[in-house]
Amino acid sequence: QFLSRNTNRRTDEYGGSLENRARLLREIIAAIRNEVGRDYAISVRLCGDELIRDGITLDEAVAVARILEKDGLIDLINTSIGTATQTLYMIEASMRVRPDYALFIPSAIRKAVRLPVIGVGRIKDPIQAERILNEGHADLVGIVRGQIADPEFARKARENRVDDIRLCLSCNQECVGRMGLNRWMGCIETPATGQEKKYGTGTLQPAAVPKRVTVIGGGPAGLKAATVAARRGHQVTLLEQESRLGGQVVWAVRVANRAEFGDLVRNLLHEVEQSGVEIRTGVTATAESVLAAKPEAVIVATGSVPNRFAIPGGDGPGVADVVDILSGRVQPGRSVLIVDRLGFHEATSVAEFLAEQGCAVEVVTPTLYVGQDLGVTLDLENWYRQARRLGIRCTPDHSVLSIDHGVVTALHNYSGQMVNFPKVDTVVLAIHRQADDSLYRELKAERTRAENLLLQVREVDEDMYQTLKGRVPALYRIGDCVTPRRAHAAIIEGERAGRAV
Repeated sequence: QFLSRNTNRRTDEYGGSLENRARLLREIIAAIRNEVGRDYAISVRLCGDELIRDGITLDEAVAVARILEKDGLIDLINTSIGTATQTLYMIEASMRVRPDYALFIPSAIRKAVRLPVIGVGRIKDPIQAERILNEGHADLVGIVRGQIADPEFARKARENRVDDIRLCLSCNQECVGRMGLNRWMGCIETPATGQEKKYGTGTLQPAAVPKRVTVIGGGPAGLKAATVAARRGHQVTLLEQESRLGGQVVWAVRVANRAEFGDLVRNLLHEVEQSGVEIRTGVTATAESVLAAKPEAVIVATGSVPNRFAIPGGDGPGVADVVDILSGRVQPGRSVLIVDRLGFHEATSVAEFLAEQGCAVEVVTPTLYVGQDLGVTLDLENWYRQARRLGIRCTPDHSVLSIDHGVVTALHNYSGQMVNFPKVDTVVLAIHRQADDSLYRELKAERTRAENLLLQVREVDEDMYQTLKGRVPALYRIGDCVTPRRAHAAIIEGERAGRAV
């Protein structure tokens, strides 16, 4: 704040010129050095561009670096970009911002001083990190979210196991997002983050008795459950109805600015393949076929289906679900209205996807603004810039009541006025989906029948009961087939089920 003209309006010796604005920083460094002595390393975090009017510029940052080097009291400069008050979305940038976006700062500072300089900003893997060093952008690299996603990042890199690193998605959902809500930090991919005592290194114990385990569903929940169960020594078979694994995530990556979300599936697939799970795709599981394989435990992760009946007319002609559009199952018309009840990436992503194809797009939401939950993930500002460029129209504060042959009727939340939106070719629903739990309920019914029969056997022969009861498979339900939520909940439940089986 003292370095920036935007926030430093002082007129005394701590304001005005750059030398004055740097005075407090230099005094702090001098006081610290006086306390810790010469054999203690001091690093200074220096913003190279606040990206705001009258903010710190790159030229000023270079000048400050030279002043600090001349003072001879610090050992290292750690660079940053943006300011927490106005451009926070560039400090902890999401996948919407290209990797290496902040390297111009350490590059310039490194040319001006001899002190080691750290480069930061969406550095995802060791190959990228090595390239940054080899090209002379920085002397060291700072990787934070990458080590939240995989605490063994550095060790795997040192052992040349790059493919084993669980790459950060830069989704910001459970790390930056949770901190923004004043909650404990997590990671969408890594259940152990923030819960190290429960799920961290050394907590996964081998199964006392290895079992035959069937996992039904190859989305994030099923993949995680299968991996964890197999790592514990169980013989695991994973069944997936589709020809590919990954669930709904496979379709989300069709949006250009969300493509890196595909690393979630890449990471899960690598782990499930490494764990020795038998994977069978293109298989439609039924209660009969599952039980015929005589599993000792069944984990159902069959996901969710569109809830077309949530809005009257939602099952009518010209109405599609987000997945219908992204998967290509439904081809939209030229004019599209998106009904957003989720406030997250579903509506904003499909809006961007369609607008890029030349569709005229409007998003209607009952919330105060479209993409209401994108603020904590630091995607909001960049999405609105894209929406404005693409001509996407955003209509907040309207609750959709019905759909009738392309005409959407809504109620304005505050005036109570009924609104009929102009007729469109396609209405896309970004609303809560419905759990696909039919197979689970069939298996549960079969299990209940088997348990009732066992009780009858027990009345006659206790020894026979003890012999037969182990043949009734344990049954678990995880992910969206419990209730549709985001990927983090699915992966956490997969971890729990794999440990419980």
